[in-house]
Amino acid sequence: MNQFSKRGRVQPGRAGRMVVVLSTTLFSGACGLLDVTNPNNVVEDALNNPGAATALANGAGATLTRAPTAILAPYGAVTDELTYVGSRDAYGYADRGEVSDPFNEFADAAFPEMAEARWTGHNAVERLKGFNTENLLVDKNDLARALLYQSIIFTAIGEIYDDFVISSDKTTGGDPIGEGNMSIVFDSAVAQTTEGLAVAGLTKDNKIRLLMMRARAKHSKAIWAKLNGSGGAPATTPVASPLVNDAGADADAAAALTELGALSDYKFKFTPLTQTIAGGFPVVGNDLNNRLELRTGDSQAGSPSSLCRDATCDSWVVPSSAGNTIASVKLQDPITNIVDPVFQANITECCIKGTPNGQGDLVPLTIVSAREMLLIRAEHALSTGNTAGFTTFINQLRGLNSTLTPYNGTTPAAVELLKHERFVNLYNQGKRLMDMHRFGIRARKWVPAAEAYAKACFFPIQNIERSTDPERFVKPLCRP
Repeated sequence: MNQFSKRGRVQPGRAGRMVVVLSTTLFSGACGLLDVTNPNNVVEDALNNPGAATALANGAGATLTRAPTAILAPYGAVTDELTYVGSRDAYGYADRGEVSDPFNEFADAAFPEMAEARWTGHNAVERLKGFNTENLLVDKNDLARALLYQSIIFTAIGEIYDDFVISSDKTTGGDPIGEGNMSIVFDSAVAQTTEGLAVAGLTKDNKIRLLMMRARAKHSKAIWAKLNGSGGAPATTPVASPLVNDAGADADAAAALTELGALSDYKFKFTPLTQTIAGGFPVVGNDLNNRLELRTGDSQAGSPSSLCRDATCDSWVVPSSAGNTIASVKLQDPITNIVDPVFQANITECCIKGTPNGQGDLVPLTIVSAREMLLIRAEHALSTGNTAGFTTFINQLRGLNSTLTPYNGTTPAAVELLKHERFVNLYNQGKRLMDMHRFGIRARKWVPAAEAYAKACFFPIQNIERSTDPERFVKPLCRP
């Protein structure tokens, strides 16, 4: 069962990871090897029972937890959030900014997790909508949760990929959306959250999460539009007008914050459990904290990251004496001139092996938060010339940490403060590459020959999908 805390944390557990097995009549020639009675086997027809509604929603939550847990490892390596310190060359290529390689082993391994989350979420929504239509759905918030989960994976697909397949169904392949059409995933996410908000008897928690996700989807769609030209051709970076002015995103963010109440530091998180990610590859926490293939930070170009072992060779952290873990955080808040407490907290949670991340593997994943809503509101105000509004929202954000002094409205420049606050508050949430592209931020390890260096490039459809039916797919626009 999904378990929610007052801070909005969800932990899809063993019951949420359902297995659908095929009838053993398919194996009738196997000498009875599989002719066993297993009480844990669930045939697919059982999912047509309205009593399975909660399990269906939980299953969507479990697959959704595995998806970002997998993709954030190669994604972080591409960005300046994580740096390659291990022995697997594919992370090194990503670290150089080579994001468009369909054969990168880590991005390739993560693709099925993203695709599974997309399919499982869709399947859960369709079945629960059917139960609801027939007045057989006992807890309508199961439907609201399924719609929320579906909106999360659709939004993440648009933020992380240049193209995707959303029309496939289990063993039946589907056509790619097309790089020029990817904005439809954000439209779908908006429609899913809108439908979720209309569910009868919606709980306050689900209303807040759905409003936040709708704001995020609208905001990310506006960024996508800045980063893509005709037919999905990647924009040259930085873009001329990077700030988002989307009244709908601002309105939804405002509504979510109103529901929360004053000065709430609300975070909606997924926390993977050992059984949720068992057998998964890659796993961002494991590669950060146990396998030590990645380390948080943005280390210097021109030398192996594992040789980065002092305070001068990394932008955000001081590496350990071995170079593959963190000794301390050094990124400073630009106003108070102390080690940024927001960044420190996020790094402690994700990237330093310990209790907050289950001794490394079980890194909590923030999906949406009050902080992100304040950032959306602040950016909208700044984009419209409302500097007083920007200062108000930024100081509400900064006020969530008592050690940070307020912004005076002038120093540093508002857009520079926005960049900093988005980096530290949205760290390891799958939103950094969009910001890097629109603001022209390059990781120090990026090389000029890499796709990400000067163009708004993201992950393509990976080889594991392309190889199933190569004629469906064309060369990624960003691939050199």
